[in-house]
Amino acid sequence: MSANRSLIVALVVSGALNLFLVGGIAGAAWMRQETRREAPAAALAQRPPLWTAGRDLPPDQRRALRRTLREAALENRADAQAARAERRAVVEAMADGRFDRAQAERRMAAARALESGVRAKVDGRLVAFAESLPAEERKVLAEGLRRVYAPRQKPRDERPERP
Repeated sequence: MSANRSLIVALVVSGALNLFLVGGIAGAAWMRQETRREAPAAALAQRPPLWTAGRDLPPDQRRALRRTLREAALENRADAQAARAERRAVVEAMADGRFDRAQAERRMAAARALESGVRAKVDGRLVAFAESLPAEERKVLAEGLRRVYAPRQKPRDERPERP
């Protein structure tokens, strides 16, 4: 009787473990499918990175564009980090009760000014790079920039419904 009872307990534990594993695998598969379904909508809301504008350029010019943009990002890293720090400081002040509207507006304005300066410097480097290209390659870059700067589409669930 003791051997039968041990066997029954082992079978029940094994069945429960198998059920748990099958449920975990099924849940993971379902979550993966849901993530794939949501990913295209999120991707529509974002613009492609600036370096993708050069994807149709010859390989040497494509590398030169990426190098130019990478150098610009490195040169402007401190200002970009400072802008993020200003925004984080405003959020922290909101969260911990030290919120002062005037100070928050000053910090947000400082963040915008820093970001605008970074953008101006990157744009300047991009224009200088475009100037160095032959006319045909400049046209290719222009087409790429049209794709990058195209208006963003909102995900389907955020678009207003038509009457």
